[in-house]
Order: sequence, then structure tokens, then C-alpha cells
Amino acid sequence: METTVEKLEAMFLKSECDLEYMERRLKLDFLNSAAAEGSSAQENVSVMLENLKSIKSKHLMLKSQVKEIREAQKESMESIRTNLSRAMELIQHCQQTSDLQAEPVTESEHQSAVLLGSEGIPYHPENQAAEAERE
Repeated sequence: METTVEKLEAMFLKSECDLEYMERRLKLDFLNSAAAEGSSAQENVSVMLENLKSIKSKHLMLKSQVKEIREAQKESMESIRTNLSRAMELIQHCQQTSDLQAEPVTESEHQSAVLLGSEGIPYHPENQAAEAERE
């Protein structure tokens, strides 16, 4: 999800550059067109520039929303990591105080923990056969 947000942000940066280029190009084209026709293109150029300014302001708003989403995503992932770590510590504490042992984590559970950046979740490949039997 983080890479998607980064890609989206990069696309917004590129589109902002494209909008600036289009603004300059349209202005130049209208001025050249007006000079060739001998008419006053100032009105057409000003309307187009106003429309382009409106588009640029909407674009900036979307860009700021993408940044907010990115920050919210980072906070959410940190919260998930913290909660997972606390849960694992609680499980280990319960195991130590009660002489009970929880079932070892499965490969998919271990991979999920690794993706979330959680440490201290042991995985034993020999349990893979037991996982396959449960499914």
C-alpha cells in the first residue's frame, strides 16, 4: 500500500509539471494565433488561464490529500506493529507463567509478522507438515 501511495504522489508531481507546461504552451499558442489572425486573443487566453488555475488548485488539493493518506497509513502500520508486538509479549508472558505452550506459528503467520516488521516470532519449518494437515 505504501508503494501505491508513493506512485500516486509521483504521478501527481508529474501531472503538476505537465499542467505548468500546458499553461505556458497554451499561452504561447493563443498569442501566436491572435497575432496571425489580427484579433484580440487576450480574452480567450485569460479564460483558459483561469480554467487552468482552477485545475491547478484542485490538483494541489489532491496532492495534499495524498500526503495526508500517506501519513495516516504510516501511523496505522506503526499501530499495528505495536499491537502485534504487545500481543506476542503477552502470549510469551502467559506461556511462562502458566506452563502452557501455544502452537507454533504457521508459515503464513510468520510471513505476515515479517511483513509487518515484528520481531521475536519464531517459525519452525518442521511445523509445515502439521500446517498442511490442518488445512
